[in-house]
Amino acid sequence: MRKRLSHLCLSTLGLTGVSLAHAENIYMFSLVTGIAPRYEGSRDYRPVVAPVIAAQFDNGFFLSPMEGAGYKKEFANGLFVSTALDYDFGRSDSNRADLPGSNYLKGMGRIPGSLMLSVQAGAHVFGTSTISMTLDQPLTHTGRGLSGHVAMTVPVLQTPTNQVDITGSIHAGTGRYAQTFFGVTDAQAANSNFRPYSVKGGIDSAKVSVGWTATVFSPRWSVHTEAGASRLIGNSGDSPIVQKKVNYFAISALTYRY
Repeated sequence: MRKRLSHLCLSTLGLTGVSLAHAENIYMFSLVTGIAPRYEGSRDYRPVVAPVIAAQFDNGFFLSPMEGAGYKKEFANGLFVSTALDYDFGRSDSNRADLPGSNYLKGMGRIPGSLMLSVQAGAHVFGTSTISMTLDQPLTHTGRGLSGHVAMTVPVLQTPTNQVDITGSIHAGTGRYAQTFFGVTDAQAANSNFRPYSVKGGIDSAKVSVGWTATVFSPRWSVHTEAGASRLIGNSGDSPIVQKKVNYFAISALTYRY
Protein backbone atom coordinates (compact mmCIF):
# COMPACT_ATOMS: atom_id res chain seq x y z
CA MET A 1 0.00 0.00 0.00
CA ARG A 2 2.87 2.38 0.69
CA LYS A 3 4.01 2.13 -2.93
CA ARG A 4 0.61 3.15 -4.18
CA LEU A 5 0.18 6.23 -2.00
CA SER A 6 2.78 8.70 -0.84
CA HIS A 7 5.28 7.17 -3.25
CA LEU A 8 3.00 6.49 -6.18
CA CYS A 9 5.52 7.65 -8.72
CA LEU A 10 8.83 7.24 -6.94
CA SER A 11 9.28 3.96 -8.78
CA THR A 12 10.33 5.98 -11.81
CA LEU A 13 13.40 7.02 -9.82
CA GLY A 14 14.42 3.41 -9.29
CA LEU A 15 16.97 1.63 -11.38
CA THR A 16 14.97 -1.30 -12.66
CA GLY A 17 14.58 0.48 -15.97
CA VAL A 18 18.33 0.94 -16.47
CA SER A 19 19.77 -1.39 -19.08
CA LEU A 20 22.39 -3.80 -17.85
CA ALA A 21 24.05 -3.72 -21.24
CA HIS A 22 26.29 -0.92 -19.98
CA ALA A 23 27.93 -3.40 -17.56
CA GLU A 24 28.67 -0.79 -14.93
CA ASN A 25 27.70 0.12 -11.41
CA ILE A 26 25.19 2.98 -11.25
CA TYR A 27 24.41 5.14 -8.21
CA MET A 28 21.67 7.76 -7.90
CA PHE A 29 21.06 10.44 -5.26
CA SER A 30 17.76 12.33 -5.41
CA LEU A 31 15.84 14.97 -3.51
CA VAL A 32 12.12 14.34 -3.93
CA THR A 33 9.17 16.66 -3.24
CA GLY A 34 5.51 16.19 -4.04
CA ILE A 35 1.97 15.68 -2.84
CA ALA A 36 -0.11 12.50 -2.43
CA PRO A 37 -3.37 11.38 -0.74
CA ARG A 38 -3.18 10.49 2.95
CA TYR A 39 -4.41 7.01 2.08
CA GLU A 40 -5.97 5.42 -0.97
CA GLY A 41 -9.48 6.85 -1.11
CA SER A 42 -8.79 9.86 1.11
CA ARG A 43 -10.02 13.34 0.25
CA ASP A 44 -7.07 14.87 2.12
CA TYR A 45 -3.50 15.18 0.89
CA ARG A 46 -0.09 15.42 2.50
CA PRO A 47 3.31 16.67 1.33
CA VAL A 48 6.07 14.25 0.41
CA VAL A 49 9.70 15.31 0.98
CA ALA A 50 12.46 12.72 1.04
CA PRO A 51 16.05 12.02 0.01
CA VAL A 52 16.37 8.92 -2.16
CA ILE A 53 19.46 6.75 -2.68
CA ALA A 54 19.49 3.91 -5.22
CA ALA A 55 22.10 1.68 -6.81
CA GLN A 56 22.34 -0.98 -9.49
CA PHE A 57 25.37 -3.18 -9.97
CA ASP A 58 26.78 -4.74 -13.11
CA ASN A 59 26.02 -8.24 -11.79
CA GLY A 60 22.25 -7.55 -11.80
CA PHE A 61 21.72 -6.78 -8.11
CA PHE A 62 19.99 -3.52 -7.18
CA LEU A 63 19.04 -1.48 -4.13
CA SER A 64 16.14 0.96 -4.32
CA PRO A 65 13.72 2.55 -1.82
CA MET A 66 10.82 1.49 -4.04
CA GLU A 67 11.85 -1.88 -5.47
CA GLY A 68 13.80 -2.90 -2.37
CA ALA A 69 16.91 -5.07 -2.50
CA GLY A 70 16.93 -7.65 -5.25
CA TYR A 71 18.19 -9.06 -8.52
CA LYS A 72 17.14 -8.37 -12.11
CA LYS A 73 17.99 -10.43 -15.20
CA GLU A 74 17.55 -9.06 -18.72
CA PHE A 75 17.60 -11.30 -21.79
CA ALA A 76 18.70 -10.54 -25.33
CA ASN A 77 15.15 -10.99 -26.65
CA GLY A 78 13.85 -8.10 -24.50
CA LEU A 79 12.37 -10.17 -21.66
CA PHE A 80 13.33 -9.46 -18.06
CA VAL A 81 12.60 -10.93 -14.62
CA SER A 82 13.37 -9.66 -11.14
CA THR A 83 12.82 -10.56 -7.51
CA ALA A 84 13.27 -8.35 -4.46
CA LEU A 85 12.68 -7.98 -0.74
CA ASP A 86 10.95 -4.79 0.33
CA TYR A 87 9.03 -3.42 3.31
CA ASP A 88 5.49 -2.03 3.22
CA PHE A 89 4.70 0.21 6.21
CA GLY A 90 0.96 -0.49 6.25
CA ARG A 91 -1.53 2.19 7.32
CA SER A 92 -2.33 4.23 10.42
CA ASP A 93 -5.71 5.46 11.69
CA SER A 94 -4.33 8.93 12.44
CA ASN A 95 -2.55 11.74 10.62
CA ARG A 96 1.16 10.91 10.58
CA ALA A 97 4.04 12.30 8.58
CA ASP A 98 5.79 8.93 8.29
CA LEU A 99 2.86 6.66 7.38
CA PRO A 100 -0.19 6.58 5.12
CA GLY A 101 -3.34 7.12 7.18
CA SER A 102 -5.79 9.72 8.43
CA ASN A 103 -7.72 10.85 11.49
CA TYR A 104 -10.80 9.99 9.43
CA LEU A 105 -9.96 6.30 10.00
CA LYS A 106 -9.93 6.65 13.81
CA GLY A 107 -10.98 3.37 15.40
CA MET A 108 -10.00 1.23 12.39
CA GLY A 109 -6.68 0.35 13.99
CA ARG A 110 -3.22 0.08 12.50
CA ILE A 111 -2.50 -2.15 9.51
CA PRO A 112 0.95 -3.45 10.50
CA GLY A 113 3.91 -3.24 8.17
CA SER A 114 5.07 -6.34 6.30
CA LEU A 115 8.26 -7.65 4.78
CA MET A 116 7.33 -8.22 1.13
CA LEU A 117 8.62 -10.52 -1.58
CA SER A 118 8.08 -8.99 -5.03
CA VAL A 119 8.41 -11.00 -8.24
CA GLN A 120 8.25 -9.26 -11.61
CA ALA A 121 8.31 -10.41 -15.23
CA GLY A 122 8.08 -8.22 -18.29
CA ALA A 123 9.27 -7.35 -21.75
CA HIS A 124 10.40 -4.43 -23.87
CA VAL A 125 7.88 -4.17 -26.72
CA PHE A 126 7.42 -1.85 -29.69
CA GLY A 127 10.93 -0.51 -29.30
CA THR A 128 11.36 1.11 -25.87
CA SER A 129 7.87 0.53 -24.48
CA THR A 130 7.70 -1.79 -21.46
CA ILE A 131 4.98 -4.09 -20.15
CA SER A 132 5.29 -5.94 -16.84
CA MET A 133 3.43 -7.94 -14.21
CA THR A 134 4.38 -7.78 -10.52
CA LEU A 135 3.20 -9.95 -7.62
CA ASP A 136 3.66 -8.84 -3.99
CA GLN A 137 3.59 -11.57 -1.33
CA PRO A 138 3.85 -10.63 2.38
CA LEU A 139 6.37 -12.70 4.32
CA THR A 140 5.32 -11.28 7.69
CA HIS A 141 1.75 -10.41 8.75
CA THR A 142 0.63 -12.64 5.89
CA GLY A 143 -3.05 -12.17 6.74
CA ARG A 144 -3.08 -9.03 4.61
CA GLY A 145 -3.14 -11.19 1.46
CA LEU A 146 -1.50 -11.25 -1.96
CA SER A 147 -1.64 -8.35 -4.41
CA GLY A 148 -0.16 -7.41 -7.77
CA HIS A 149 -0.39 -5.15 -10.76
CA VAL A 150 0.08 -5.04 -14.53
CA ALA A 151 1.73 -1.92 -15.96
CA MET A 152 2.72 -0.53 -19.34
CA THR A 153 5.01 2.44 -20.03
CA VAL A 154 5.09 4.08 -23.46
CA PRO A 155 7.59 6.83 -24.39
CA VAL A 156 5.87 9.58 -26.39
CA LEU A 157 8.86 11.93 -26.74
CA GLN A 158 12.57 11.13 -26.79
CA THR A 159 15.38 13.60 -27.47
CA PRO A 160 19.01 13.65 -26.27
CA THR A 161 17.99 15.70 -23.20
CA ASN A 162 14.26 15.03 -22.71
CA GLN A 163 11.96 12.04 -22.38
CA VAL A 164 8.20 11.98 -21.79
CA ASP A 165 6.47 8.71 -20.82
CA ILE A 166 2.87 7.69 -20.24
CA THR A 167 2.30 4.84 -17.76
CA GLY A 168 -0.92 2.96 -17.10
CA SER A 169 -1.48 0.19 -14.56
CA ILE A 170 -4.20 -1.99 -13.08
CA HIS A 171 -3.97 -3.30 -9.51
CA ALA A 172 -5.70 -6.34 -8.00
CA GLY A 173 -5.65 -8.26 -4.74
CA THR A 174 -7.01 -11.35 -3.05
CA GLY A 175 -10.05 -11.24 -0.79
CA ARG A 176 -7.83 -10.95 2.30
CA TYR A 177 -5.98 -8.01 0.76
CA ALA A 178 -9.20 -6.22 -0.17
CA GLN A 179 -10.71 -6.82 3.28
CA THR A 180 -7.56 -5.56 5.02
CA PHE A 181 -7.37 -2.25 3.16
CA PHE A 182 -11.01 -1.56 2.23
CA GLY A 183 -13.20 -3.73 4.46
CA VAL A 184 -14.65 -2.98 7.90
CA THR A 185 -14.97 -5.83 10.41
CA ASP A 186 -17.59 -5.92 13.16
CA ALA A 187 -14.91 -5.04 15.71
CA GLN A 188 -13.72 -2.08 13.63
CA ALA A 189 -17.31 -0.90 13.17
CA ALA A 190 -17.82 -0.96 16.93
CA ASN A 191 -14.73 1.23 17.45
CA SER A 192 -15.31 3.65 14.57
CA ASN A 193 -18.04 5.53 12.73
CA PHE A 194 -18.13 3.03 9.85
CA ARG A 195 -20.64 0.28 9.18
CA PRO A 196 -19.43 -3.31 8.68
CA TYR A 197 -18.36 -3.93 5.09
CA SER A 198 -17.07 -7.05 3.34
CA VAL A 199 -14.98 -6.85 0.18
CA LYS A 200 -14.25 -9.53 -2.42
CA GLY A 201 -10.91 -9.88 -4.15
CA GLY A 202 -10.26 -8.77 -7.71
CA ILE A 203 -9.33 -5.60 -9.55
CA ASP A 204 -9.46 -2.68 -7.13
CA SER A 205 -7.85 0.28 -8.90
CA ALA A 206 -6.41 1.74 -12.10
CA LYS A 207 -3.79 4.44 -12.50
CA VAL A 208 -2.40 6.63 -15.27
CA SER A 209 0.49 9.09 -15.09
CA VAL A 210 2.67 11.26 -17.30
CA GLY A 211 6.37 11.64 -16.51
CA TRP A 212 8.96 14.03 -17.91
CA THR A 213 12.71 13.55 -17.42
CA ALA A 214 15.06 16.35 -18.47
CA THR A 215 18.86 16.46 -18.36
CA VAL A 216 20.13 19.63 -16.67
CA PHE A 217 23.57 21.10 -15.94
CA SER A 218 25.35 17.98 -17.27
CA PRO A 219 24.54 14.37 -18.27
CA ARG A 220 24.90 13.37 -14.59
CA TRP A 221 22.08 15.68 -13.45
CA SER A 222 18.40 15.28 -14.26
CA VAL A 223 14.97 16.45 -13.13
CA HIS A 224 12.04 14.06 -13.18
CA THR A 225 8.49 15.37 -12.81
CA GLU A 226 5.41 13.17 -12.80
CA ALA A 227 1.70 13.69 -12.25
CA GLY A 228 -1.25 11.36 -12.48
CA ALA A 229 -4.48 10.02 -11.11
CA SER A 230 -5.72 6.74 -9.65
CA ARG A 231 -9.30 5.50 -9.40
CA LEU A 232 -10.75 2.87 -7.09
CA ILE A 233 -12.91 0.29 -8.86
CA GLY A 234 -15.73 -2.04 -7.84
CA ASN A 235 -16.34 -3.09 -4.23
CA SER A 236 -13.19 -1.37 -3.03
CA GLY A 237 -14.39 1.98 -4.36
CA ASP A 238 -17.73 1.54 -2.58
CA SER A 239 -16.12 1.01 0.83
CA PRO A 240 -17.40 3.32 3.60
CA ILE A 241 -13.81 4.38 4.36
CA VAL A 242 -13.43 5.79 0.82
CA GLN A 243 -14.06 9.53 0.67
CA LYS A 244 -12.95 10.01 -2.95
CA LYS A 245 -12.72 7.29 -5.58
CA VAL A 246 -10.30 9.39 -7.63
CA ASN A 247 -6.98 10.54 -6.15
CA TYR A 248 -4.32 12.72 -7.73
CA PHE A 249 -0.59 12.91 -7.16
CA ALA A 250 2.39 14.93 -8.34
CA ILE A 251 6.07 14.65 -7.61
CA SER A 252 9.39 16.09 -8.75
CA ALA A 253 12.96 14.95 -8.12
CA LEU A 254 16.40 16.38 -8.73
CA THR A 255 18.81 13.49 -9.30
CA TYR A 256 22.58 13.14 -9.51
CA ARG A 257 23.82 9.94 -11.12
CA TYR A 258 27.30 8.47 -11.36
